[in-house]
Amino acid sequence: MKRPNATASVVILLLAAACAQPAPTIGPASDAEMKAVAAVLATFDSCGRTGALDEFISYSADDVVLLAPDQPAVVGKDAVREVYKSIYAAVTLDMQHKPLETQSLGDLVISRGTASGTATPRAGGPTTAFDNKYLMLFRRQPDGTLKAWRVAFNTNAPPVAPGRAP
Repeated sequence: MKRPNATASVVILLLAAACAQPAPTIGPASDAEMKAVAAVLATFDSCGRTGALDEFISYSADDVVLLAPDQPAVVGKDAVREVYKSIYAAVTLDMQHKPLETQSLGDLVISRGTASGTATPRAGGPTTAFDNKYLMLFRRQPDGTLKAWRVAFNTNAPPVAPGRAP
């Protein structure tokens, strides 16, 4: 049995190290990324007012995951469409997303912020105000656009004590 040539082993290791890409680091998003996130969030707000479900869903990755409060995870674009189909049918959302922090990590852009506004029943009834926080991870697509990949939100309102009405 032949022993491996030490020089060949060193050359192979050096080539492998040279080909390895450095791990991406998290840092502030670029101006272009911040503008892209702001544009997507403005579209989300507009779609809530108009009920433009198809436009809203077009900004979601196929493998999007929605983490809404007190609900199981909603996995996949079709499942998220069904959730928002019922929401858009029931209420008009007049909201505004405000990014507070936008970071970048490789092909991910991370946005943390607030979303506040009102929900007005389409069938009539009182308008309800809301004040939420969100964390969204956008994934850069091959064409350079950003699509919602992971979305989590919940309310800023304090919890209601058991046995008490909200």
